[in-house]
Amino acid sequence: MPTRTLILALALSPLASLPAAAAPEKVPTKAGSTEGVARTAPPQQLKPGEYFWHPEVSPAGPLVMVVSIPDQRANVYRNGVIIGATTVSTGKKGHETPTGVFTVLEKDADHHSSIYNNAPMPYMERLTWSGVALHAGKLPGYPASHGCVRMPYEFAKLLFGETHKGMTVVVSDESQFPSTVAHPGLFAPIDQAGAPIQEPARVGDYVWQPENAPEGPVSILVSGADGRVRIFRNGVEIGRTPFTLTDPGRQLKPHVFTLLDPDGSGSPRWMVVAGQPMDASSTDQLLAGIRIPREFVAKATAAMTPGTTMLVTPTTATGETGTAPGFTVIASEKEPGPQDKPKG
Repeated sequence: MPTRTLILALALSPLASLPAAAAPEKVPTKAGSTEGVARTAPPQQLKPGEYFWHPEVSPAGPLVMVVSIPDQRANVYRNGVIIGATTVSTGKKGHETPTGVFTVLEKDADHHSSIYNNAPMPYMERLTWSGVALHAGKLPGYPASHGCVRMPYEFAKLLFGETHKGMTVVVSDESQFPSTVAHPGLFAPIDQAGAPIQEPARVGDYVWQPENAPEGPVSILVSGADGRVRIFRNGVEIGRTPFTLTDPGRQLKPHVFTLLDPDGSGSPRWMVVAGQPMDASSTDQLLAGIRIPREFVAKATAAMTPGTTMLVTPTTATGETGTAPGFTVIASEKEPGPQDKPKG
């Protein structure tokens, strides 16, 4: 980088001693964006461009956003309680928004596309390093973007003010939204009846290297095809262990969970954010039916924080870090192109 010389000019005027006025904060342009209309209607009744936003109903805890492509709608939950919903516009034919589980990798309130004629992308929150993001944009009432998830301008602004890097975003090709019931299990030291969990012996492919990524959002993959639990922090694998099932003939069903704030009992509480409809008993069976070495459970539990995402899948799943740290599980067959900037 070339050396820059800063020249200070001294003026004789007494005005020179006055402090410089602070530069006004740049407000992202609304050009081309649907401004948005706040409503109090239930999420399923929102019309294109409408949204509701009430973060005060759950002022603390981890955030998770679920986008339904068929419904062209997104719900935002904090600690298991819905605090906002909005209509969206996802990718049009040939530029479909990939489905899967993502974390917010980067935020830029006044971002512009490097691909589409410097198009404004207000309140951009990046989901993949290959070009998919949340941002304000035009909502015509149907999929119209180049792969991103467009939201009304005012909603995108409100959401941007509440989120942090590492927030979980689930993009689904089903009209499926979270269960309202939270459950312990999987990483709890006891089962649903309060009895100690029988653990498998520590064997084979066991790794615990938290120093590989000391900080960042934590994500967990439970893969039936691999028979492994893998822990990622900031997109880097820090732990891995085999697991067993209480019913060896059972096949795991795809589900996504997010870890809620503790309720004082000391046991983890998970909210179902995507997957087949489940009640308390079926979720208990899913989570309690997975046996993990106790030593690994203790280490993983110490690394988890509210907002930790857990994906249970019957298939092989990998952590995709791209060109920079960040955890993504792409569930769709069609992945975005090679560009490294959000598409719009």
